[in-house]
Amino acid sequence: MENLETILYHGMASTCSKKVRMCLYEKDVPFESHLLDLQKFEQHTPEYLAINPNGVVPTLVHAGKPVIESSVIIDYIDDVFPQNPLKPADPYERAQMRLWLKYSDDVAYKAVYAPTWQKLRHRAEEGLSGGKLSETLSGIPTAERRDRWEKMAKGGFTDQEIQSAYDLMQTCLERADTQLRKTAWLAGNQFSLADIAMLPFIDRISNLRPEFLEGPELAALRDWLARAKQRPSFDKAFAFKDDPRAAELPNL
Repeated sequence: MENLETILYHGMASTCSKKVRMCLYEKDVPFESHLLDLQKFEQHTPEYLAINPNGVVPTLVHAGKPVIESSVIIDYIDDVFPQNPLKPADPYERAQMRLWLKYSDDVAYKAVYAPTWQKLRHRAEEGLSGGKLSETLSGIPTAERRDRWEKMAKGGFTDQEIQSAYDLMQTCLERADTQLRKTAWLAGNQFSLADIAMLPFIDRISNLRPEFLEGPELAALRDWLARAKQRPSFDKAFAFKDDPRAAELPNL
């Protein structure tokens, strides 16, 4: 594989990885891809933990230095690579953009992670069964994620937890639609990091519960999603193929 200054460690179906991939493609930044199989716990190997002690994806390594947390990464990419700017010039719109980045991390992520992991948990059964469970859990660096994987081993999320996620999905859709009735894009009339931050989560909701996007009340959101999907960066990031391993790993 070509040795590039920019290296991305990421997951195929990971919403946060899709966010970073789309940003890189929007900015026309070439990168070296390292896809990890998250259900085989490759994000918990000592080699990966050396660059991201949290044991999560994505991680961007640029000029030999790791940058972690997807919203921080896309902000960093836009700062470092000046072409095709993705931050609004207007200070107020830039503030709105940052609020959407925060919302994507604090709310939208929580709306999709339980149904996503519930759908993919069968791929993790080998590492969560029998004597392998203790070994798997011992490699997970944070208590919150150890608890989550232990929950997967014991049958997954409860019906109440899944329903709470579905309720949060609808809250996210309604909030985005409310803004998109006022402006073409989430932070104003310019496509920005705000849209990149939210797209993976809205797309995931549309894949898991397509009926949630039906009805006249979300027309502005559906129009936004259709326009976003027309951008060349969307298919490159979401139906990612620029890694020989992409065909082996599940996508949602």
